[in-house]
Amino acid sequence: MWMKLFSFLAFVPVVVRSLASTDEIQDGDPSQSGYLDNHNMHPNTVGSAIFGMLWKNTYGKKERWYAKPLVYTPPGASQLVFIASAQNVIRTLDAVNGTLLNSRTLQPPFLQADIGCTDIPDYIGIIGTPIIDPSTNTAYFFSKGYKNGAASGIYRFYGVDVQTLQDRPGFPVLIDSHSADNDATRYFVGGAVLQRPSLAMVNGIVLGGFGGHCDLFNYTGMVVAVSTTPGVGITSMFAMESSPGASPVQNDLLVEKGGKAGIWQGGMGLAVDGNRFFLTTGNGQGHANGDVGASGRTPLSTLDEIVGSFSVSPQGKISLNDYFEPYEYISMDAADRDLGSSGVTLLDPAVFKGTGVSRMAVTLGKNMKAYIMNANNLGGFKQGPGGTDNVIQTISAGGTVFAGVGSYPLEGGFIYFTPTGGATACYKMGLDSNGAPSFTFVGRTNGPAAGRVGIGIPTTTTYKGQIGTGILWISDPNLGLQAYNAVPVNGILQPIPLPATGGLNKFQRPAFGDGRLYTSDSNGNIMCLGSPVALPLNCTDPISFGDLTIGTTATRTVNCKALIPISKVNGCTTGNANWKCDNFTLPQGALVQGATFSFPVTWDLRLATLQDVPQASFGKVIPGVESSSLNILTTNGVPKYSTVLPISLTGRVVSQNAFMTITPNEIDLGGIVLGSAGAPSGQTASFILSNVGAQSLTVLGTAWSNEIVGNVQWTNITNGVLGNGFTSAQFPKTGDIVASGGSLTVAVKYLASVTGTYHSFIEIWTTGGAEYIIISGSASTSPLANISVSTLEGGWDFTEPLIMDFGNVVDGTTRSKNIRLCNKGGSALAITKSKPPVGTELLAPNSFTDLHEGQFIDVNACALGQVSIVAAPLGVKRPDHKVSDVWILNTDDVTFGVHDVAITANIITQQVGPLLANGSSQYMYLGCYWDGGGRLFSKGQNSASNENGWCQKQCSAGGYRFAGTEYHTECWCGNTPPTYLRYTEEKVKKCAWSCPGDVSQPCGGDGTYISVFYDQTRYTPGPDSIPGAPPVSSSISSSSSTKASQSSVHPIASQA
Repeated sequence: MWMKLFSFLAFVPVVVRSLASTDEIQDGDPSQSGYLDNHNMHPNTVGSAIFGMLWKNTYGKKERWYAKPLVYTPPGASQLVFIASAQNVIRTLDAVNGTLLNSRTLQPPFLQADIGCTDIPDYIGIIGTPIIDPSTNTAYFFSKGYKNGAASGIYRFYGVDVQTLQDRPGFPVLIDSHSADNDATRYFVGGAVLQRPSLAMVNGIVLGGFGGHCDLFNYTGMVVAVSTTPGVGITSMFAMESSPGASPVQNDLLVEKGGKAGIWQGGMGLAVDGNRFFLTTGNGQGHANGDVGASGRTPLSTLDEIVGSFSVSPQGKISLNDYFEPYEYISMDAADRDLGSSGVTLLDPAVFKGTGVSRMAVTLGKNMKAYIMNANNLGGFKQGPGGTDNVIQTISAGGTVFAGVGSYPLEGGFIYFTPTGGATACYKMGLDSNGAPSFTFVGRTNGPAAGRVGIGIPTTTTYKGQIGTGILWISDPNLGLQAYNAVPVNGILQPIPLPATGGLNKFQRPAFGDGRLYTSDSNGNIMCLGSPVALPLNCTDPISFGDLTIGTTATRTVNCKALIPISKVNGCTTGNANWKCDNFTLPQGALVQGATFSFPVTWDLRLATLQDVPQASFGKVIPGVESSSLNILTTNGVPKYSTVLPISLTGRVVSQNAFMTITPNEIDLGGIVLGSAGAPSGQTASFILSNVGAQSLTVLGTAWSNEIVGNVQWTNITNGVLGNGFTSAQFPKTGDIVASGGSLTVAVKYLASVTGTYHSFIEIWTTGGAEYIIISGSASTSPLANISVSTLEGGWDFTEPLIMDFGNVVDGTTRSKNIRLCNKGGSALAITKSKPPVGTELLAPNSFTDLHEGQFIDVNACALGQVSIVAAPLGVKRPDHKVSDVWILNTDDVTFGVHDVAITANIITQQVGPLLANGSSQYMYLGCYWDGGGRLFSKGQNSASNENGWCQKQCSAGGYRFAGTEYHTECWCGNTPPTYLRYTEEKVKKCAWSCPGDVSQPCGGDGTYISVFYDQTRYTPGPDSIPGAPPVSSSISSSSSTKASQSSVHPIASQA
């Protein structure tokens, strides 16, 4: 699989080195299918007690990993793990024990505080997952930092030796100041953009996608292509919005009208197929297609909300080949329902194909629709019947989806996706009566995923490509790493127990090595899970029984060789009672290293039936693929070897007669929002009718009814009508024949024009049995968002623009207010964008749960988002300072639009002592001074209830300009300013003793330190008292304020 990517490296003048079969040198696989078959992950081992946490490493303070680990075996060396952090630190670790092999700190990372977007906290350095070129032993990645240490953000592209971590000749390459090939007016401005998707490589060209930070600033989404050949640098830069259709370029980067159509994909990589690659984009401002249909092969200059197919020439130039744009893309833009919240999954063409379709692509995003597309003809804009989407299939996802779709190409072919706050859904590949591909819902996980953004891309593995060994992996920001058997049983994806990892970082998926996996959590840990011990035996694996007819039995022989001295073979067990092994057939004594033995295993279906039999000791079986595990138990003569050896048992149950199965038996077609752009197209779903028997199956009759109990009135299905609101153009007819082993995917369509709930019961009678299906749907009016902020009086303020003004907040206190978002419409309201404040003093304390992206608000319900001012304790009589920020919100109510809720507060300190006419303190804080070696002030007194206000009143009454508190109870007064030589900075906190009259105030500190205040009507601080203070003639007024919530230098200023 991996070598396909590097078969295109003919332009690189080096000798291609071999790649270890268990390496993972980019995020997932080149096609982003999500299937990995070569990492020795067996479900029996993964689910056993020997699979656990091997190591967990933590590095720098606040260091996080958004880029996924890579696993690589350099020539002549052991397998290592390459990690790159948001702090621009790269490291290599021993893949087995996690020992640090090498590390390097690159350019200083960009600071989140300089951008105003809270999606990535603290540092924004290396975010997109790197890629390793094994032909040159080089790792490539983009890194965000600053230009020459100034406030201007820039991107550099690095190429480093994987082992030494030193730069390759000709690297790094500066990305900034280059313009797009397709629009010379659009320049790359590193401070305004984010490189989020994992990197891809085509023909020795590394490709990186760029989007925005919370859609802030004037940016345009771009793909940047950089050559791996030293000295070549950037070969192409392609803008997703360009003239003539895009909005004109704005000179002011703060004006959010740059075109946009960012590429971020929830971190998922660009999908590669030969010399072409696929990507998705988000919302934009240019709508060149308007409402007029267009072929995807014709040029389009505004590539917002699209799936795009691009090619890379031998010279590294990017060109657009084809695109798909949903017919409702304009309303998706308005509601922030980005198609580009996930990437593109290219499915295995050997399995996922059908009449007229040789390669399939899948994507889905915040608009809650999965699009199944022909990768060789994506569909253009409004090219379907009646101006709808010209795609193979549209699936309702039931919620917003980030990161992407995974797939499993064995056992018929499956795809998976996880809506925010919902269960992971599983769909199976099938063919309709015309041979066209179609997917049918066949199962889900038994519980919901995290109800917040950050669920990773579903990924599947098998043990050496063997059927029955598929594992589905889900990375969850709340639940941690989860594993399931890849094929559902009775509609449920069966969980595989894993050691607890804790919540993982956003949009992770594990990277796999040799029987081990690597990932990172939200606390900054890099961890490895796997089996710490080797296996004592080498046995035949898997054991395949082939086809076995119900009522018969079959036996296979297991051949084993001892890899170490074994004291005793203790026995064998199977995971299913129909498979049997006997302990007496195993060796009865010790085994020397190299000894061999064989024993039989039997699959016994003589008592198995197709129906449940009450109180029977044997079970019901269903024709089809079956698998189980055989465990050999040993006592070993050598420590640190596993005492359990798992072996896979597989076979296919066969019925002698025709046997019909229907999957699923219940079809929920979801809801139609009347009046929406998608209502005229309705909703579609499907079921699979299969004949898993040995004889042909004949349809005897079909009918539908509104009831399933009592006096059921059946209506024969003759014209495709399946009940009120439901139709099917390809429903099986009486006399239709399904061959042995054949199947038929039947599409069902749901349309409604009146609000309400709809259902129908469908019965199918065949020579292979009878089954019924329940189909249902609902119809409602559009959601209607209503937003307000809480007031001091306990009410709600709806005035727009919305301003949440806390007024004056005393330092050391916390005050909270709420943003309220209500749904006054007829269907659930989805929050499609939410960027809460996350500052130190102004923050949303419950940002993961309050008004989060992907949250649904029911009809006539409201949701709250708490905002708190947590004013830091500053001490009395300090200068006021303001804090301000915004909470950015949008919903799928197309009339709502982006709302920036402005939040502001003025942090004030306690006003004590004598007051001026305006209510402020006459005495202001000067600082903390050392009072040893001769006192600063001459007049002193003691009080058991001393506090700064009382002391200042005593000094004011005596005519003194300065007042100081010390040793808790002492008050000192004087007229001579304290010298700057005795001043101590606040950060060292020398004045930390409390006042007995008010323990929230400092009254000096240990080591003869005094808290000093001055009469602002009689003294202006200068350099005589405070080091570095301006001269008195230009000193800062005591009433001036400083801004704490915003950077004083803009992050994208002075670009060159």
